This record gives sequence, C-alpha cells and structure tokens, in this order.
Amino acid sequence: MLTHAIQHVGDDLPLEPQGATNFIAFRQAIDAFPWADEHAQWDERQEGPFPALVLQNAAEQRQLWVTALSADLAGEYQLQSVSMQLRKGFFGKAKMEQDATVVDAHDRTEVDRLCELFCDAQYEALDREVERLAARASDD
Repeated sequence: MLTHAIQHVGDDLPLEPQGATNFIAFRQAIDAFPWADEHAQWDERQEGPFPALVLQNAAEQRQLWVTALSADLAGEYQLQSVSMQLRKGFFGKAKMEQDATVVDAHDRTEVDRLCELFCDAQYEALDREVERLAARASDD
C-alpha cells in the first residue's frame, strides 16, 4: 500500500503519517503543504531537517522524500530516493543494505515525473531517472 507522511521543520523521526495516497493526492499534498511557513521556521532555527513530504511503499521498502526549497512550487526541489538493495558482502554473502540518493530537481515537472514513477511502482525507471539527475549534478 502506498502511503505518505510529513516531516516538519525540527521534527525528529518518526514521521507524521498521513495515510494512503496515490499520485493525484500526493501532488495535491505538495501544493497544500505550508512550505513558506515551514521555511520561515527553519530560517529562525537554522538547525534540524528541512520539511519534507514522503511517499512510502512499506512492502517494497521504498521511500521518496520531496522538499521544496522555496515557497515557489515552480522552483527548485530536493528529492531523496531510499530503497533496500541486496549487496554482496565479504565472502560473496549477500545482505540487504539501505541505498539513499539525494538529487536536485530544477522544476515541478521533474518532481512529478519521479512521483508518478514511484506511485506506479516503476522502480527500475525511477532508479534510472534518479541516476540521470545525480549525474547531471556532477556534470554541473
């Protein structure tokens, strides 16, 4: 089941659960979130995590964290794709390890694309798109 949660400025884990969601509902949550207020609080504190909305698929052990870097929702975003990946360890023994990749999105279209891939459980395409955005950042 696909759910979403909120991380407010200064909140430590656990996240504030918001219940079941889908792509349309999550887009609406991004639009309705009080980004300006949250960023004003962060500007005062200058510590702790930025606000974020988090898409979650517990069964697949996946999350997609979305943070608007300003109140202007047409502007910059930071996303973090989190998943559990099977990795070979010492002596060829595989174990599950958390993989987290942080990328910047330059506009809402990129954010929507990643969210849609996540909501449609198109994780291979999501991972490729995250890798592309990460490579773009290293080229800049």
